[in-house]
Amino acid sequence: MDESRKRDLAIGWKRCYPYNVGRKGDKSLPVFSSHLSEYPALDLGSRLREERQRRGLTLADLAERVQLSIARLSQVENQLVVPDLSLVLRISEALGVRADSLLPEERTFPYQVRRESETRSTKPRRSSFVHITSGRLDPSHDFWPLADLFVGRHIEPLLGRIRFIPEADLRLYYHDEIEFAFVLKGTMEFRIRTPDGESREQLSRGDCVMFRSDLPHVVRAPSPEPAESLHVFSGSSAPTRTAWDWFSPHARGFVADASDEVSAAVGRRLRVLREARGWSLEETAQLAGLKERQLLQVEGGKRAVPLDALVVLARAFGEPLRPFFGSLRGDPPYYALRRSAEIRAMSPRKRRSDTDGNGRCGANLYYPLAADFPARYIFPCLIEVPAGCEEVTLSEHHGEEFIYVLEGQLELTTYAEDKRVTETLLPGDSCFLDSSVPHMLRGQTKNPYSDTSATVLDVFYCPLGERYLFAD
Repeated sequence: MDESRKRDLAIGWKRCYPYNVGRKGDKSLPVFSSHLSEYPALDLGSRLREERQRRGLTLADLAERVQLSIARLSQVENQLVVPDLSLVLRISEALGVRADSLLPEERTFPYQVRRESETRSTKPRRSSFVHITSGRLDPSHDFWPLADLFVGRHIEPLLGRIRFIPEADLRLYYHDEIEFAFVLKGTMEFRIRTPDGESREQLSRGDCVMFRSDLPHVVRAPSPEPAESLHVFSGSSAPTRTAWDWFSPHARGFVADASDEVSAAVGRRLRVLREARGWSLEETAQLAGLKERQLLQVEGGKRAVPLDALVVLARAFGEPLRPFFGSLRGDPPYYALRRSAEIRAMSPRKRRSDTDGNGRCGANLYYPLAADFPARYIFPCLIEVPAGCEEVTLSEHHGEEFIYVLEGQLELTTYAEDKRVTETLLPGDSCFLDSSVPHMLRGQTKNPYSDTSATVLDVFYCPLGERYLFAD
């Protein structure tokens, strides 16, 4: 591997992930309006016809200039055939306009809304699991991505349909690094293998669990009736160009053998990071100053990783060094389980920015769903939004949020470029947003007897920690 390739690997994450932890104003890349629609919505044919007519050209005139039949050009203008890019470039040149001027104006959004009807009308996707000897395996669960258009996100939210897996076919797997799961429907079984042995929990509707997903684990429906659940995956500081990058051919996770030692967590994690980025064993070994055989032994838990190599790899992967040392210790708790009946019996918390300038409103109730888990960056909450809150100012804070409406009606107000926009979210709808952009969440209800206008699942990603987000 030449020196330029080494340099690219060592600093490439800075080019790909321009998100500097702790610096207010550094934002994830936006959602582009052109990604929110299909080709017919571009209305390219009508735009071509308008430009042709504006220049006083007949179909025959333009067809002659681009050396195309009149019939074919008419089909293009009437959206009966889809032109290729080279034809559009020829037509735009004949019309004397820039090709990109024929497209609708591109807008950027610091959020992505997923309607429940939109999600469920699309084909679910499946993750890729790899066994170290058997190769790629077919998973049993279906997932719908809920923030797939938001580039540079640090957490990955999914709607899951969790199916029954017979005991004989059950395989534990692992990936990087933290996972939060919330059961929406049915019953889900959760297993995890920890340094203290294997634990098994059964979760019902409204229950949730947050756990170290770099430990071997599995979820399944305990009966033929599938369960439905929300899953939010988080790495550490680098955006999720790892486990759930749907456009990557690389594995999302690895199947664990019964012989896997929990003490091999660092090696497993290094392999997940390398595979997710598509780096070969050879080039990664050279980058770390190791031989291929040495790196293979490290990834397989057969050899301890030299500290100088670990420092280089952590920097190249865009990961902080400290969590690698935490993986070696394997201290409990390995997961935090919250039962539905327990949630509202807890003391709610208040957000620092959840009031207007005069102290009005600020009555949103935030019930922490993983207070017993030592997470550094991801904080899931159940929010009860009160009714009758008419005036709230917009707030902003470092990080990102995933919002899922469980009940009621939620009004989201934020900005798209220089324009203030409002979206209404109904049960089953979700939104992923860059929370450093001013935004506001307000409940809406037509029921005069209701004290709560919306119940919302909100997962915060914030490297600055809980004390930055919450007042208590």
